[in-house]
Formats: sequence, C-alpha cells, structure tokens
Amino acid sequence: MPETLTVASSVELAVIERSGFVESRHAGAAVVLDPAGAVALTLGDVETPILPRSSLKPLQALGSLTAGAELAGERLALATASHSGTDRHVAVVRGILDQAGLDESHLGCPAAWPTDTATRDELVRELGSPQRIRMNCSGKHAAMLFACVASGWDTATYLDPAHPL
Repeated sequence: MPETLTVASSVELAVIERSGFVESRHAGAAVVLDPAGAVALTLGDVETPILPRSSLKPLQALGSLTAGAELAGERLALATASHSGTDRHVAVVRGILDQAGLDESHLGCPAAWPTDTATRDELVRELGSPQRIRMNCSGKHAAMLFACVASGWDTATYLDPAHPL
C-alpha cells in the first residue's frame, strides 16, 4: 500500500475555541503560494501524496466560476458539495446542464445509485438502474462542463489532466 500522510508528519493547522475551551484541533499539511505561484511557506509533510476526495469540491467550484460558469444559489451549492441523488438534487444538476446547453450524457462521472435510501428503493422498485446524474459528484461535474462551455473548451475531454480546466 502506498504511503500516506501520517499524524506524526502533520502539523497543527487550526485550533477551534468556544467559550475559552479548545473544541477541536486540526492537523495536516499545507503549502502557501505567493501571488506569482511560487512556494512561500510549507507546513508539515507536503511531499507525501494525499487523497483529498470531496474536500476539494469548493476549490474546484471556484475554478469553474473563474472559468465562466455562472452559478448561484442551489446550483453553486451542488457544485461545491456531494449530494445524495434525490429527485430534487437531480433537478438542480439538470438545471446546470441545461444552462450550459448540455445533458446528462456529457457527465464523465460514473453511474451510481442514489445514496438516499428512499430514492434508491423507489428506483429499484421501478426497475431503474444506476445513473451518472444520481452520482454524488454530478453537481461538480455539471459545473465543470458549464465552465468548459463558457470558456470554449472541449467537453468530451474535460477529465483529462492535460485539459485546460
């Protein structure tokens, strides 16, 4: 198994206090860049790879906004977070895709069952199947696709690491 960031190689990055009592301590590693993008400060072990998963969604949404995706309200909320695949969530993601002139066939995320139990059970009873739009990351993917459309970038290759997105 590959090495991951350990507690011993982390540093305390934040302390939350409430009413004079330390409520929580948050450890990790961080890199601070100057305005030109050069490393100004490192804290903890910044060389060992990490798997940030959904914690990067707000930053990815910021990138989509910067690239021209005009999102606000619940559409912006689903671009920054995971969702449980309810019909309401699907409607919001479809709204983002509609705004971009796209549909769910453009989504590059894998098909998934909703994590919302009632919605999943209803789809199973209806002999449904996993869908990309029900995947918990589909809001982020829809926002990325919207950014591609707004910037004139190819939507078919938006997941390629060499893509401008």
